[in-house]
Parts: sequence; structure tokens; C-alpha cells
Amino acid sequence: MNDPYICSMAKLFIVGIPKDMQEIELVEMFSAHGIVNTVTIVTDQNTGGSKGYGFITMTDEAGAQRAIQAIDGITIDDRTISVRLAEEKATAKPAASPHPQQRSQPAPPRRENRTEAPKPKRPRRPL
Repeated sequence: MNDPYICSMAKLFIVGIPKDMQEIELVEMFSAHGIVNTVTIVTDQNTGGSKGYGFITMTDEAGAQRAIQAIDGITIDDRTISVRLAEEKATAKPAASPHPQQRSQPAPPRRENRTEAPKPKRPRRPL
């Protein structure tokens, strides 16, 4: 299947991003090595400040490899940048799910609809 419209995207994981670096600065750094599709700097939900890591999606694997070779290990603002291919979600450790796929114990039997008359309610205590 050699469809020219299907690109093999490469997702990069970047650690050591200076706290004051903007996404546009990452785009400029990585665009020298290939076409950047998306940039995300992970931020703290409470403060909105950068957590110092993020993700970049590049349109081709070759450009991603060039970026890794060029940028991995450089120092910006006394922070060493680490760049590597991001792991696929399927290979990452799965998070606890409220609906597990497999159960180690069988589920308890479900109650059938009762045909008996409901139990009477307890009378209220007088005030």
C-alpha cells in the first residue's frame, strides 16, 4: 500500500524544556530538521505553568531521527534537553480503568427482578 497521502507520523517526547519556553520556539528548533505537525508543552492544571516536558509530532520518521540527533543532549538555560521517540500508548503501562477488560474473579450473579411484594417502610419517629 504505497499511498502518497498516508504519512508515517513520528511522535517525539521532549524532556528538559525550560519553563519559560513557548511552543513556537520548539517549532522553530525542530522545523530545521523536518516538518512539524503538532507541538504540546504539558502544563500544570492549577498554575498553568510548564512542567518542563512535551510532545512533538513530525510528518516523517527521517526528520524525527535528524531532530533527535541534533537536539538530544543540548543545553538551554542550564537545562539539558532529552529527545526520544514517544512510546505508543499500547506499549505503555495501562492506567487503572474503571471498567477492566479482564476480571480475575467472576462477577457476582445479578439479582433477578423480584416478584414478591416490597417490604413495608419503617414508620417515622414522632418529633
